[in-house]
Amino acid sequence: MRLTAALVVCTRNRPDDVDGVLTTIAAQTRMPDRVVVVDASTNDTTRDVVAMHTPAWPRAQPPVYVASEPSLSHQRCVGIAATPCDVVLFVDDDVRLGTGYVQAVMEVFEDDGASSIGGVGGFMVNAVPRRVQLLDRVFGLDSYEEGRVLPSGRNTPLVTEPEGLLDVQWLSGAAMSYRRALLEVEPPDPAGFPFEGEDVDLSYRIGRHARLVVTPRAEYMHLVSSVNRVVGAAQAEAELTARLRRVAAAPDRMSMRAARVAARYQLVKYAVAGVVTFSSRRLGIARGTMRALRAAARD
Repeated sequence: MRLTAALVVCTRNRPDDVDGVLTTIAAQTRMPDRVVVVDASTNDTTRDVVAMHTPAWPRAQPPVYVASEPSLSHQRCVGIAATPCDVVLFVDDDVRLGTGYVQAVMEVFEDDGASSIGGVGGFMVNAVPRRVQLLDRVFGLDSYEEGRVLPSGRNTPLVTEPEGLLDVQWLSGAAMSYRRALLEVEPPDPAGFPFEGEDVDLSYRIGRHARLVVTPRAEYMHLVSSVNRVVGAAQAEAELTARLRRVAAAPDRMSMRAARVAARYQLVKYAVAGVVTFSSRRLGIARGTMRALRAAARD
């Protein structure tokens, strides 16, 4: 059975990135039934970029532009509300899709006659190889298993290309897709996870109802725009805060004790490494970790 597909791009002050991702969407072997750009920019440049793609768009229905308040989770909710399609594909603005991305994702959903699969992720072809350190494993900060959410709340990335469909416990927000029916049951959470960790929260909750899989046939590149990206101490603080909330929301599957052990180890690891190597980046991660731990203690 053919399902309808809506592709939602959430953005803020990244018109060049939006131009790039729309170009790769227009080149798909299977076009989405609807494309929605949800924009929280402080000017009209992104609106102009979307309009620029309208005349040459390879479908009668060009991309729809929707203005929104900032907050990635809120923008995802706006995008869901803007389309009635069976499947919602979320793609970051700094992603570049392989030409067969949409077709590969939709075939997974359409071949799943029992509707046991609730979410499908693509495979990032430019993922950076990772080296798992022994102490990180011991203290719950990492694992050899990819695509997992650990008892400490940490999520491990998928960087090894699977041979076929791979069951995972979370999907990267850079390129993730869900059945609309499940998004109505488990919508994005703007209050609890406005930005950092929102993809792990959303996919992990949907994973309680149905399988999450990654298909290697849905290839994409993530260029990681530097615009509006939280880094350093602020990113570490936001990530750990989201991690602790994630654990608190799922005590049956995760452990607050494991989360605190991993967080304290993270603090010591980056503080020591920062001092020894004179690294402002590592010291920034230590500061952000300390701030998140202090805030959690007050709560």
